[in-house]
Amino acid sequence: MKAMALYLPAFHQVPINDKWWGEGFTEWDNVRSGEAFFPRHIQPVHPYKYYDLSKVEDIRRQISLANKYNVAGFIMYHYWFSEKDQIFSKPAEIIRDEIKDDIEYCFCWANESWVTTWHGNEPSTILKQTYGPESEWLAHIKYLKTFFDDSRYSRINSRPVLYIYKPNEIPNYEKMIDFWNNYLEQHGEKPIYIVEYICSKNTCLSSKKSDAVVEFEPLNTTFFDLGIFNKARRAFCKITKQIDFQSYDKLWNAILKRKRTYEGKPIIRGCFVAWDNSPRKERNSMIVQGSTPEKFESYLRQLVHMHRKDVSEELIVINAWNEWSEGAFLEPSEENGFKYLEAVKRVFDELEGTK
Repeated sequence: MKAMALYLPAFHQVPINDKWWGEGFTEWDNVRSGEAFFPRHIQPVHPYKYYDLSKVEDIRRQISLANKYNVAGFIMYHYWFSEKDQIFSKPAEIIRDEIKDDIEYCFCWANESWVTTWHGNEPSTILKQTYGPESEWLAHIKYLKTFFDDSRYSRINSRPVLYIYKPNEIPNYEKMIDFWNNYLEQHGEKPIYIVEYICSKNTCLSSKKSDAVVEFEPLNTTFFDLGIFNKARRAFCKITKQIDFQSYDKLWNAILKRKRTYEGKPIIRGCFVAWDNSPRKERNSMIVQGSTPEKFESYLRQLVHMHRKDVSEELIVINAWNEWSEGAFLEPSEENGFKYLEAVKRVFDELEGTK
C-alpha cells in the first residue's frame, strides 16, 4: 500500500491572477490573509519555507521531502477549461520536462468553472469550464499523453490514471472517454484508468465507464455521514455566512466505520490531514476542530488496516500535500514542524515492516 497526496499547483504567478487580483498574486496571498476568528484559532498559518512552483529547485525540494517521508507521489490538480485556457500547468510540465528525480505523479482534472467566490466577493466567472467538440477532446488527450509517456506517471493495471472531480457535469462523458481511449489505442497506449471523485459535487458513480472511485475527504463525510441536526446547522451557517464548526474525531470515526459501496467499483480510500478554509472563505468557512498530528497518525494507521468490501488495498489518497488555504497540508509548518510528514512515514514504514 502507498500514500498519494493531492497537490495544488497554484503557488506561482499566472497572468489571469495578475489581471483579477493584482500583479504578482499567488495562492500564498490567500494563505497570508488568514485571520484568527476565535481564541486559539491558528491563523494565518506559516510554512517553513515559502516557495514558487515555477522554479525547478522548489519543486525538487518538495519531491525530496515526499521521498524522505514515504509519500509515494502527487495527484496534481489539472485545470483545462479549453485548449486555449489552461492555468497552473507549469509545475507538472517542469516535472515532465526538467526533473528526473524519482517521484510518481498523475492528474486530477478539476473540471469546474473558476469563480470569484473568495473573501466574500460576488460570484463572477473568471474562466468558464467548457468541454467542446471532438477537436477539443483531441487537443486535451494529446496534451495528457505527453505525461502518460513519462515512466513516472501513475498506473493501475498498466493503465495511466486520471482522477475526475465532476464527471457528472461532463456532456457526452462516455463518448469522450471512448474517443480518448481510441486515440490512445491508435498510439500504442492502454486505456485510461478513470477514478471518479465522490463528494457533494458527484454524489454517486456517474458512469460505468469509470473504473474506480475515490472518497474525497472531508467533503465526502460532511455530505453523507452527518446527522440530520448537523446537516441543518450546516445549511443555516451557509445561509447566514457563519463559521461551520465540525469535529475532527467525529469525521474521522465516520471514515473508519464506512461500509458504502459503489456498484462493485474499486474504492480508493481518502482521508484528510486537517481542514480550515477560512483564509479563502472568511466567516463563510468550515473549520474542523481538534486536529493534531498525533490524532492524524492514529487515524491513518487504523485506516490502512481497515477491511471493507471493494476497497483498494494498494492506495490511500491524502488531502493534501499543500492545500494551505484549506488547512489541509502535510508540508512542514512553523506551527507543527514536520510532524504530519513524520506520521505518514511511521505508518507506512510499519506497513513495509509487516511484509
